[in-house]
Amino acid sequence: MGRLATAIVMMFCATLARADAVRDFYANKTITIVVGMNPPDQHDNDGRLLARFMGKYIPGHPAFIVQNMPGAGSMKAAQYLATTAPRDGTTLGIVQRGMMMMPLLKYPDANFEPTKYTWIGTRAGETSIVVLWHSSPTNSIEDATKRETIVASSGGGADSNTMPFIYNATLGARFKVIIGYTGGGDMNLAMERGEVEGRTGWSVGAMRGTKEDWFENKTVKVILQHALRPNAALPGVPMAQDLARNEDDRQLLMLFAARQEIGFPVFGPPGILADRVAALREAYMKTMKDPEYAAEVRKMSVDLDPLSGERMQSLIDKIYSTPPEVVERARKILMDAGALPK
Repeated sequence: MGRLATAIVMMFCATLARADAVRDFYANKTITIVVGMNPPDQHDNDGRLLARFMGKYIPGHPAFIVQNMPGAGSMKAAQYLATTAPRDGTTLGIVQRGMMMMPLLKYPDANFEPTKYTWIGTRAGETSIVVLWHSSPTNSIEDATKRETIVASSGGGADSNTMPFIYNATLGARFKVIIGYTGGGDMNLAMERGEVEGRTGWSVGAMRGTKEDWFENKTVKVILQHALRPNAALPGVPMAQDLARNEDDRQLLMLFAARQEIGFPVFGPPGILADRVAALREAYMKTMKDPEYAAEVRKMSVDLDPLSGERMQSLIDKIYSTPPEVVERARKILMDAGALPK
């Protein structure tokens, strides 16, 4: 009994020592959240809201700042987190969920390994949607198989430059992609100006978080949703995988549905010390439960159904265990469309 009591005391002291080490490290420090998109964009909204609340749940109560780092659909930010960012727990990132599949698809510039990032969490999984301006002659995904429909893209590995080609190949759609927009806000302006008819790979949360009036007033129309489960805000809007023409198409669409669960991912570089990772993950989940944070999320009309860092790691590992033949088909589709360099 004496030895057991001694062991318990030693474990307790070790736990306190680790907590003190984390507190001492973060005291008077600043954590930078690198956001891979420019405002107005829901990734930026998420980063700035997180920066307001998360510090109070981290030992030592570090300050937070947000740094926008757009480029190639947020790949620039993903690369920075993998290669250049400090690996001491003072830098976190938020990028488009599609970035996390680019290494799987062997995108030449995707020199990072999502399975090795330090996963902190995500506010909620997402539903990817195809959104068209109200005046577009295309009123349904069936219409999109009959007429060329012009959509905007930020290029690189962004969903806006991936999903239209996947839908063309699996659903028989005829999306024409115009590349070169700097981000979500720029693509929205292109719709308003009539340069394009819409955009693909947007998410329900991002749309409602930045353009709730478009959704409520039917300024735009949603003709397709894509996720592991239907979104309650989109009754009657068909699910992409339900329209698959055969089992091969369905498997491919399910791969891209799984990545929607990544949502608005918060992660750090590889190699952060374990005690700091534990502190960051715990602080993130406490932030998700903070009543004031939750109230702010409700104001943005976006979902709050968080996944922990551990569950995010499991999800990424699952995506990276996809059968090679499914991945290779996706690669070929995107290479043939010019969305993935050969």
